[in-house]
Amino acid sequence: MLKKTCIYLLLSILLFISKGSSQEIIPPDSSYWSVEEASAGNFFGVGARAMGMGGAQIATSNDASGLVYNPARLAKVKRIEFSGGMTHQRLNNETGFIGNVQPLSSYNQNQSITQSNTRFSSANIVLPVPTYRGSLVFALGFNRMKSFDRAFDKTFVDLATGVTLFDNSVLESGGINMWSFAGAIDLSPNFSIGGAVNYWQGEDDYLQGYYILDPNKFGYEVRLQNRYLNSYSGWNGKLGFSVEPQKFLSLGAIIDFPTKFSIDQTNTYSYDSLDLVSGEHFTPPPYDKLGHYELTHPYSFGAGMALDFRYVTLAGDIYFTDWSQLKPSAELGVDEKLYKKIYKSVTRWHLGAEFTMPELATTVRIGYYVDPLPYKTVDLTTNRWYLKSDRRYFTLGAGFLIDQVLTLDVAWNHGFNEFRDDWSQMIKESYSTDKFFVSLAYRL
Repeated sequence: MLKKTCIYLLLSILLFISKGSSQEIIPPDSSYWSVEEASAGNFFGVGARAMGMGGAQIATSNDASGLVYNPARLAKVKRIEFSGGMTHQRLNNETGFIGNVQPLSSYNQNQSITQSNTRFSSANIVLPVPTYRGSLVFALGFNRMKSFDRAFDKTFVDLATGVTLFDNSVLESGGINMWSFAGAIDLSPNFSIGGAVNYWQGEDDYLQGYYILDPNKFGYEVRLQNRYLNSYSGWNGKLGFSVEPQKFLSLGAIIDFPTKFSIDQTNTYSYDSLDLVSGEHFTPPPYDKLGHYELTHPYSFGAGMALDFRYVTLAGDIYFTDWSQLKPSAELGVDEKLYKKIYKSVTRWHLGAEFTMPELATTVRIGYYVDPLPYKTVDLTTNRWYLKSDRRYFTLGAGFLIDQVLTLDVAWNHGFNEFRDDWSQMIKESYSTDKFFVSLAYRL
């Protein structure tokens, strides 16, 4: 019984120091740990037209997606519009070994895991108000802004016996939705201003499991499961500007004000060990803990430019956010200086093009964007950092006009990024993501 208790306490300590409140292991199988807040960054994309153009919309959005990208651009909508959309995401993570460890050595196996999700992503209404001159437009909408989907699996197999000695898996899902009310007005024929009030709501479901087989030293089979369920809610505002100094040139800018999230957390931890000699199970009662804390996201700034010719539109956006200014509440138990040490400022940029074929009532789109990871992963004891390649996406899309009142837009985004352990040069995680967007809009 003493031996069981010692094993239980050891594994419990290892697990709990590797994941604090709203903190995750990166990578899950590493002996070094970092702080990662799931809601930081994680741009998912809204609207099939926008994501066909690589998300470059600050200066060129002309539909309900202005709620998300630039509320000032809502002033360009001249007809009542109802729109909705769905998304499908397929994420694959392949974990391998590099450097001084052979990929197929006695205990190290390459592993691949795939996660797929189909979700309702948006519902919006845009209401232009009849005016004598200029434009006055209001909009109300729901949009899925952030995705927490992630998967990881690492297995150690003894090739001589075919027995799995260790398995560590992570399955994370969820996201954050945004409910918005916005308005836009023309202050002059070529200058518009708009604003939005946003309510954010969503959850992050993080499930981590361990399987450990030790037939020699202690003769035990151990199973652990650790689950964190975080529920997010918060408010913020957005201010947007749009100016058209030339007929073919549009400029835009946005300010995203800080979002103060209120987060409720439920942590469930369970453990089971089997004595391989006696067949006796040791299963203490599951551990449950409730928590609450607050986290304030920093300001975010964006600017965009679009060149609109007769049949071709070219657009580019740039966003800047200093994530080191994340501010946790005291309940989280994390020093604000730790966030400044681990997080960094990032610049996200988007490029896109749209080609119109009026004879076919069809548009074709192409784009590219880079979404940098907002944090630097670091072992807090040794200050050894991890290397990660930025998330990069290629995008394609098309739009179809149906009966002059209905538009159907589709888009495909293919993204990839890589993680490497900079200290040991052993572990590599290669992520690839495919996102599919479908939007339907009806204009009166």
